[in-house]
Amino acid sequence: MIRPPPTPCRRDLLSRAVALGAAALAGWLGLGGASAATQRWVCTNPDCHPYIYDPAVGDGVNLADPDHPLPPGIAFDDLPDDWRCPDCGSPKSFFRPTRL
Repeated sequence: MIRPPPTPCRRDLLSRAVALGAAALAGWLGLGGASAATQRWVCTNPDCHPYIYDPAVGDGVNLADPDHPLPPGIAFDDLPDDWRCPDCGSPKSFFRPTRL
């Protein structure tokens, strides 16, 4: 059985549904979204309540070097290797990107 081609209105609706589904899937897989400079990271240590590192805020505590707080604008990947969570002291390896 041969189907008739979709009407312009139906075709538009289908293309929007496919685009919306693709965008949702990309967001779920972490393929789109924030750039490295704006990506927020959450501490996954179960003892933390959790702390979210936001590059727009920086880190005024900086447990690794309290005399040198980290100003806003520093991407998570650019934080010093010895940087730690200000709430629980966990290293960077405990952090994961978040959409929160």
